[in-house]
Parts: sequence; C-alpha cells; structure tokens
Amino acid sequence: MQRFFVRALCVSFLAVSIISCNKNEKAPANGAAIPAVDTTVKAEPVAIRDTNHHLYFRPAAGTTARYHVIDRMDASLSDQPPTGGAVKHSSTSTTEYYLRETVKMLNKDSTTELTMRIDTVNLDETQDTQKVHYSSSNPQDRASDKFREFNLLIGKDFTIKTNKFGDLIDVPDVSAIANGLMLTVPDSVRKDPRVKQMATRQAGQIVVSYVTQVLGHSPMHPLVQDTTWHNSVETNLPVTEGLTSPVTLTATETVKGLEKRNDKVLAVLEENTVATPKKMVNEEGPVKETFTNFVVNSHTLTRLEDATGLLYQMSRSEKRSFTFIVEDKEHPGQKRTVSQMGTQAVSVELLQ
Repeated sequence: MQRFFVRALCVSFLAVSIISCNKNEKAPANGAAIPAVDTTVKAEPVAIRDTNHHLYFRPAAGTTARYHVIDRMDASLSDQPPTGGAVKHSSTSTTEYYLRETVKMLNKDSTTELTMRIDTVNLDETQDTQKVHYSSSNPQDRASDKFREFNLLIGKDFTIKTNKFGDLIDVPDVSAIANGLMLTVPDSVRKDPRVKQMATRQAGQIVVSYVTQVLGHSPMHPLVQDTTWHNSVETNLPVTEGLTSPVTLTATETVKGLEKRNDKVLAVLEENTVATPKKMVNEEGPVKETFTNFVVNSHTLTRLEDATGLLYQMSRSEKRSFTFIVEDKEHPGQKRTVSQMGTQAVSVELLQ
C-alpha cells in the first residue's frame, strides 16, 4: 500500500529519540480497548530517593502485553518550479492497530527477545480527492492486493530483540511475513538464497515502523527528579522528492518523576525535539537556498513501568511548516518554491 507522500514528507522523522543516538473501528471482540492506566485521573507522586535509580527494560519472560495505537497525520505540499504550474498535494490519514507483545526470552547479555503480532488494522485516508478505507475485519480488504502490506502483516508472529534500554536492535525472525512475500515469486527462483534474503530484509522493514511505536526508550542516566538531558545530531530534512537540506536536531529529555497509578509505579518522561536549518540562507554553490517561516518540532510524553521498563502510555505531537526557495544565481528570477505543512499525533496505550 503506497501512501504517496505523507511518508515521504517524513513528518515523523523527529520521533526517533536522539537522546539515545476520521473513522475509528470498534475494538475487536476478543478484548475491550480499556487502558491499563487512566491518565486523566490525578496520580499519587512517588519520591525518587536513590541517586543511582535506573530504569531498564526487563519484563518477565512469558508475560503478554496488548497495545492500542492510533496515528493521525495531516500534510500538504506545494511545489512551484521555475516554469509551469505548481504541483499541490494534500493528505489526511488515521491508522489504528492493535499489537500483541509476548516476552519470549531474557538473555544473559541484558537483551530481550519479544514475539509480536499485529491483530487488527484500520485505515482511513484521503489523498487529494481519493479516499481509501481499509479494515482487516473486511474479507474484501483482506483479499485485495492493494492492501498487500497490511494483509501480509496481520496475524503473523515475528520476533524482535531489544537492548536493556528498550531500543530495537534486531529483527531476528520475520519468516512468516517473508514467506508471504515470496508467494508471488516464480518457483524457478524461489529457492535462490538471494531472493530469500531480499524478502527477509523487506519483511523486516515492514514491521519496524509498527513495533517502534510500542517500545519506550529508557534513559541511559540515573533518574533524578526534574533532571534534563540534552543532545543534538545533524541530519538531512526531506523537503520534497529528491531534495533535502541539512538541519540540526536538538533534543531535551526531562524526568518528570515517578507516579503511582493503581498498584503500578510509572516513570514519566518528557521529550522535546526541535529542528534548526544549518543555514536559513545558503549562497554556496550555483544556487541560493532560503528557508522562511521554519517550524519543525515534536513533543513526547511517555510513561514506563518503573519495575520492568514496559511502556504503559505514550503521546506524541509533531508539527512541520516551512517554505524553501531555490534560486539560480546565473539566471535571476528562476526559482523553485516548495512549501510544506504537516502535523502528526500518535497515541499508544497498554490495554488491560
């Protein structure tokens, strides 16, 4: 399933923590979508008394968690070349899915292996004037090749591995999904190891964007109330297809504290990330590049169980808005103007 430019805009590129460098379907009948904790109710604060208090990802082997994820995006793009009319696109989408996570094994090297499965997926999307609706409970959608990525993924078990901070480090087993990809490959080449390797790599790429939503990153530093850490990295911001510009991502992560909800003690972490162009005006080379009205940032609030590092709740909001102008120095007046606007809101909740 191709989403023609929302993913290309990469509104969610801020979602990767650099500290560590519409219509919604009802919940399926096999379990009500009731959050494990009610974050609208005031929690009981818990003091952090140990100055060497660490938060690690160490859930008990054999335990199962079930997550509800909603991802809403809204984006628009205008690209005015030196000649010809402007190209304009707009898109809104709501993707909702339920993911089941079972702790397979805790390894001696502090890594954890998890077996995961996407149970259901629902999508509502408008791309310019074209509307798309997908529901994994609809037999026609499940049989449609248009939704092949979804249909290959749903109901298939796969294994991932995380480090002691809860970060994804490997996807060791996606064989069930890779086998589905290879069904369309001619029998004459299906046994080729290179074909199998390509299918395995593609299957891994499919699952990564789903599983990273339910993995909460544990800070590498001891938890101290109201402590803030800073970090920055340099990367390239996708402006439009085939066009990027260097930016600096600056992130801050703050320990808001510990709170008791029901019988669970949760660590509350807040992260803010801001992108800044390396140069608002860059006149190096044959062209002049200019950013105006530049706003690219994100805010994330995460709750992790203090005892296990298990993600209980996460909410993230992101915003992107800017105009990028490329002018030919040798031919004044010839310029390309690209404008982007986009927002994304992601919510993840552990269910009872």
